[in-house]
Amino acid sequence: MADKENSVDVFEFVPEDCAGILETDNIDNFMHAFSQMAYSSQLDTLHRAGLINDILTDLSQYSSEAAHGLSYQMNYVVMSFHRPYTAMDVVAYFRMGKEGKRQLIEAVKGKYGADFVPKKESYRGKKIEIYPISSTKYLSVYTTDGLVVVSYQKKLIEQVIDAVKDQKSLRDDSVFAAIHQPKAANFITIYGRTSAIPLLSREDCHSWSEYDIHLNSEVFYLSGQMYASSSCMERTLEGIHALPVTEESDSLLVVAGTEKVDSCISRVAASPSHSLFDECVSNLSREACYIMVADMDKVYISPEKYASYLPPFIIRHSDLFRPFILSVQLTEVGNRLSHIFVFTYKD
Repeated sequence: MADKENSVDVFEFVPEDCAGILETDNIDNFMHAFSQMAYSSQLDTLHRAGLINDILTDLSQYSSEAAHGLSYQMNYVVMSFHRPYTAMDVVAYFRMGKEGKRQLIEAVKGKYGADFVPKKESYRGKKIEIYPISSTKYLSVYTTDGLVVVSYQKKLIEQVIDAVKDQKSLRDDSVFAAIHQPKAANFITIYGRTSAIPLLSREDCHSWSEYDIHLNSEVFYLSGQMYASSSCMERTLEGIHALPVTEESDSLLVVAGTEKVDSCISRVAASPSHSLFDECVSNLSREACYIMVADMDKVYISPEKYASYLPPFIIRHSDLFRPFILSVQLTEVGNRLSHIFVFTYKD
């Protein structure tokens, strides 16, 4: 059964038009690692929101007494994010069989009460179970061989079934297929249907960016690459080198072109006085083709001013990131862009 579950390709079930993906092989680490960081209280709501809170927060604890319990079965999790990007527009995919599903439902029932009676509906010959968890919120559950799919919205579960029936899943997206590669153990990765920097986006270009999440006590960072077709990448690289320098003292710095980046970092590093903002600049690579450093407190105050430089998620949740200075560097690797987003805690 375990071999069968591990052989399931989750991405054959993910709707092709999803806006983003979170994938991890250690959800327990994602749930608890934040609590050990200096910035844990600031980002607590980020990792305990929506489906993560309702399905995962207490359930692993619920089953931890049993060998090979629910926490073991739920270690590998994929979550897909859909328009219009609210907390309700999420689907969670778990590699588990009937026994895992039974434990999952029993755990949720234990959390929300005994009156957890499902309503059963049929869609294109597949069964969807709908469980009430409050007077206004429901969990829709779809089960197939080796996989359990959960969402707040039945229409998203229907889209999952459509993806399989019509063979229009994320696995059929050639750009995503190129970016999604096997990871080493204990990973947390986010994939976004966007370029790493919005000002580099083009309406006629289809791109994906990956962000591997790494946590340290005072810093967390996202690393990965941006993928698009060759012609799109060529135009993106040309666009980077044409960007003008933008510099505002301890607030925003944008520099493009390797020679300009090298010169800028050398100048800041040689300065006799160093703010934390300057240190963040000095720590960037002189081989980068683009660097940006921004005080997230200033981003929170005037988000529209920074919208073209930062991924939409960071702009939408700038209140969460106020205590950080964000440093970004892009580096040309062949005909691709490698990127690192570093969040340095100010307090």
